Amino acid sequence: MFDIVKGQAFVDSYGRASRANDPEALASHYAEPYTSFTLGHVGGFSSKDEALGRMVPWMARFKEFGLDDIRIADSTLEPVSGHFCLCHLTIEIRPRDGTAPFHFLNIYGLRQDELGQRFEFAISDNEIAALTQRYPDFMKI
Repeated sequence: MFDIVKGQAFVDSYGRASRANDPEALASHYAEPYTSFTLGHVGGFSSKDEALGRMVPWMARFKEFGLDDIRIADSTLEPVSGHFCLCHLTIEIRPRDGTAPFHFLNIYGLRQDELGQRFEFAISDNEIAALTQRYPDFMKI
C-alpha cells in the first residue's frame, strides 16, 4: 500500500530543494528516465546527470527574473495503486520586485517501491502559462 506519510515527506523534501534553489537536490527527486508534459510538448531526461545539466540553467533563469523565491504552498497526494501516487502541488512564486505572489498547480507522478521514491513525470502546463503570462520573455533563450 502506498505510504502517504512517506510520500508527503518526499514532497516536503522537494519543496525544500525548490526553496533553496538547489539544482542538485531537485535532480535527486527525479526518476531515470523522467518525463515532463508541458502545453503539448514532451520533454524530460534519461539520467540524473542530464537532469542536473538542465536544472542548473533553468534555476538560473528563475534567479535572473527575480523569481527564485519558490515554495510549495499546498499539496494533495492521491494514491492510484499500491506503488504510485499523483501529487497535486500548488507552487507559489514570490517575485523579488515586490509584485504580488502567484500560484500554479503542477501534477507529479510519484513512484514508491523497493528502490525508494522518485517522480516519474510532471504535468506543468500551468507553470509555463503562469510564467509567460507575467514574464513574456521568460522562455526566450
